[in-house]
Amino acid sequence: MVDDLPAPLRDIIQTTLTSGERQEDREVELRAAAGSTFARASSATFRGQGGELLGALMVVTDITALKRLELQIRRSDRLASLGTLSAGMAHEIKNPLVSIKTFAQLLPERYHESDFRDTFSSLIVHEIDRIDSLVNQLLRFARPAKPLLRPMHVHEVLEKTFQLVQHRLNQKEIKLTRTLEASLDTIRADSDQMEQVFLNFFLNAMDAMKRGGELTVETEIRTGDSLVTHLLPADEKRHEALCISIRDTGEGIKREDIARVFDPFFTTKDFGTGLGLSVVHGIIEEHGGQIEVESEVAKGSVFHIFLPLVHFDQGVVAA
Repeated sequence: MVDDLPAPLRDIIQTTLTSGERQEDREVELRAAAGSTFARASSATFRGQGGELLGALMVVTDITALKRLELQIRRSDRLASLGTLSAGMAHEIKNPLVSIKTFAQLLPERYHESDFRDTFSSLIVHEIDRIDSLVNQLLRFARPAKPLLRPMHVHEVLEKTFQLVQHRLNQKEIKLTRTLEASLDTIRADSDQMEQVFLNFFLNAMDAMKRGGELTVETEIRTGDSLVTHLLPADEKRHEALCISIRDTGEGIKREDIARVFDPFFTTKDFGTGLGLSVVHGIIEEHGGQIEVESEVAKGSVFHIFLPLVHFDQGVVAA
C-alpha cells in the first residue's frame, strides 16, 4: 500500500499518480532509529492497452555509500583548501612586510629627509591596512559568522544591492537587466550576509566585463529536480527552491578553472586575494543553499544561486 511507504517515497509516488508526471532522480533521506539511508527515486505511471491507468512504478536506488564518499571528498577538499590557505596567507602577508622592512632599514640614515618620512608614513599605514584587510578576510573564511536567519524577501535585498553598484555600472557603461520573475521570493536568511553575497557577484561580473557589456539578474522558482529536493528537509511538503542567476557578458572562465573558482586564493584577476568567492560560497552553504557555475571563454559567465524557498504565515522583515 502507498500509505505504508516512508513519507518521502510516498510523496513521490502520490505526485506521479495525481499528476501523471514522471519523477526522475529525486534524492531523499529515509530516517530511522538506526540512522539515515539516502536513496534516489524515480517514478512513472503505467497503463493498459486501452490507455487506462493501472498504477505507478517506482525505482529506488540506495545511494548511502555514495553520500558517505561525497562527505569524505568534501573533508579532503577542506584539508587541501586549508593547505592552499596557509600558503596563500604567507605569500600575501609577505609582500607588504617586505615593503615595511625595506623602509624601516632605510629610516635611520634618511630620517632627516622630510619627503622620505612622509612617504614612509603613508606607505606603512597603507601596507598595515592591507595586512589587516587580509587577516579579516581570512577570519571570515576560516570562522564565518553564524547567520542570523530571519524571514526576508530576496528581491528587496537585490534592489538594495543594485543601488550600491549603480554608480559603478554607469561609470563602466554596463547595462543592468532585471528579470525578477519569481512569484515568491521569501527565504530564511541573514539579509546583511546575502547583501555581501550579491555585492561580491556583481563586482566580479563588472570586473570581468571591463567597459561595456550587460549584467543580467534573474530570479525564478525551481521545483522537482534533484538539486532542489536535496536542499530541503525530508518532511518538507513543497519541493521548491529560489534560483537567483547572475549573468555577465565578460571574459568567461576557462573550463579547467571552473572547478577552482571557489578555492581560497584562486583568482584570474591581476589584483585581489581570491578570497571573495570562497567567503560567499561559505555563506550560501550556511544558508542551506548551493551555487552552480556556467561559463564560456569570451562569452561570459552565469552563477546560479539556489536557496530553499519558504512560505511564511507571519510578517517578513524588511531588508
